[in-house]
Parts: sequence; C-alpha cells; structure tokens
Amino acid sequence: MSTNLGPRLPDALVRYFSGNELRAKMGEACVLVTQGADGYPHPMIVTPGEIVAGDPSTMRLALYAESTASRNLRATPQATLCHAQDGAGYYVKGDVEPFATDAPALKGLAVFTFRPRHVLQDAEPGAQVTSSFRFHDDAGEDARLAQWEPVVKALRDSFA
Repeated sequence: MSTNLGPRLPDALVRYFSGNELRAKMGEACVLVTQGADGYPHPMIVTPGEIVAGDPSTMRLALYAESTASRNLRATPQATLCHAQDGAGYYVKGDVEPFATDAPALKGLAVFTFRPRHVLQDAEPGAQVTSSFRFHDDAGEDARLAQWEPVVKALRDSFA
C-alpha cells in the first residue's frame, strides 16, 4: 500500500538525485511516465545522468529535445517518476515546465523543471523492492560517465 509523503522529496531521494557518485549509479534507471498524445501513459527510461534534485521541491530533467516524452511534457505538463530505493518503490507525481538554458552541455536536450506534488512511498512489511530498471552500456562506464558528468554539472549549475 502506498503512503503519501506529501509534496517534497524525502532526504534519501534528494541525495540519490543530487548528481553525486554517478559511477556508483551506473546501470541504474528510473521510469518517467508522461501522458501520450493517444491518451495512454507513455513510459520512458531515465538515468541518474538526466535528473538532478536541487532541493526537496525542485528537480531538473534533461531529455532528448525531440523525444516523445519531451513532446508529451510540452503538451501535458505533468509526469510521474518511478524509482526503487531502500526496499521501497517511490512514485513522484509532479508538474513540469520547460526551463530555458543556453548551457553548452545541454545543447540538443530539452530541460524541464519538475516540481513534486505527491510523493508516494510503496512499501510492505516483510517484502522489499530489491531493484528498479537496470541497463548495460556497451560503450562502457567511462563513456557513459563522460556523457553524464557535463549534463549533471549543467543541471546543478542551473539552480545557482
């Protein structure tokens, strides 16, 4: 059963999405769900290299500018971010708005501000969520980190 934690990210999620320790998060992913043009939910995989929490009430997302999810967010500015951590599932429902930036590391990406409205924690006594989505990058960790690090830095800097 889900518990509504309110409109703010718990400290553990703020730390996870801080942009720190990216190498340790290699292979981990979340699911971002938008509303598709056909009215159905549209899920997409997002990684720790595409999301930064500036504080408990504000996150930034960097998505491919012409992706279906970016188009969906421009049309219907609400989304749900699904994440597993510390034995529980988290569903962060929020409002989204485009964020204008000219940071070179974000060229070709659509940047959105994501403001949580309802953070749900799904946990059952005696049963733990043990993993979320995982991925393997054939190019290797160093190549993925070389992509993630400038994006995460630019997203962090956008909160200054």
